[in-house]
Amino acid sequence: MVLPDVSLLQKQFGAAGRMAFRAGEGGLPVAVLAGTHGACEVSLYGGQVLRYKPVGHAPVLFVSRQARFEPGQAIRGGIPVCWPWFGAHPSQAQMPAHGFARLLGWSVLAAEYSAQETELKLGLQDSAATRVWWPHAFALSLRVVLGQNLRVELTTRNNDRQPITITEALHTYLLVRDVSQIALHGLEEARHFDALTGREQAACAEPVTIHGEVDRIYTDRARECRVDDAGLGREMVLSKRNSHSTVVWNPGAEKARRLADLGDAEYRQMLCVETANAREAALTLPPGEEHTLALNLQVELKTL
Repeated sequence: MVLPDVSLLQKQFGAAGRMAFRAGEGGLPVAVLAGTHGACEVSLYGGQVLRYKPVGHAPVLFVSRQARFEPGQAIRGGIPVCWPWFGAHPSQAQMPAHGFARLLGWSVLAAEYSAQETELKLGLQDSAATRVWWPHAFALSLRVVLGQNLRVELTTRNNDRQPITITEALHTYLLVRDVSQIALHGLEEARHFDALTGREQAACAEPVTIHGEVDRIYTDRARECRVDDAGLGREMVLSKRNSHSTVVWNPGAEKARRLADLGDAEYRQMLCVETANAREAALTLPPGEEHTLALNLQVELKTL
C-alpha cells in the first residue's frame, strides 16, 4: 500500500492556521483542519475523520486507546467509512467486515478555505487492490467541511459498465461520559432489525437507552437523532441526507472484553449512531450515476 507523502501534501495544500499534513499515530498520514469554530483531524488511511473538537466543547468523537494504527487494520473510533458493504460481506465470510474503503490510502483531491469553513476532499478509485475484493470500476470522494458544525459527505460514482449495488455507512463513534446514562431521541417511531436476535422489532415510543450490548439497524428516512448526554452537559445532534437507515451500536461489557482494539471498560465512553443505507436500504446505481450520503454533526450545550 502506498500512502501519501505528507511533506508534498503540505507544500501543495497546507495553509497556516487552517490545514496541516503530518504523520499521525503509527506514522499514518493525517490532515489537521482548523478554523474559527474548532478543529478536526482526518486520517488519509481509510478516509476517516478521527477527531472533532468544537470551540468551547470537549472532544466529540471516541477513539479507543487500543486502536490499531497500522495498514491492513481498521481504526477503532472516529467516523470510519463502511463501503461498499455494511457489516459482513453478503456471501463471502472471508471478506473484510464493513468493506475495504477504511483499509486503503486515500488521495487528497482539494483543500478550500473561507472565512467560516475549512474543507478537505479525499478520493479513492478502483485499482488492482480493490478488484481483489470487488470487481467494479468506481470513484469515491469524501468531503469534510469544518464550520459551525462538522459535515461529512461520501459520494459514490459508478464508473462501471453495469449497475452496482452497495450498502454503506458513516460509522460515527460518539464520545459520552457514561453510555448507560444517555438518551437517544429521534428513533421513537422507527422499527428496527435486532442483529443480536436476528429479528425485526416494532417501533417503540420511548427514547433509546443502552443497558448492555446493542446492535440495531433502524428503518427510517431523514430522522434527526439527538444524543442527550447529561454527564457532559451537552446534546449531540446528527442530521443526514440520502440515508434510509440509522445504526445504533455498543458492544457492552462482555463483547468489549473480546475486542483486542477496545479497552475492557471503554464501551462505557462510546456510542455509535451511524448514518447508513443497510439491509433493505441497499442502493443500486446505474452506470455513470452518483449517490451522496451526508452527515451533519452539531454539538449544543444543555439548557438547565
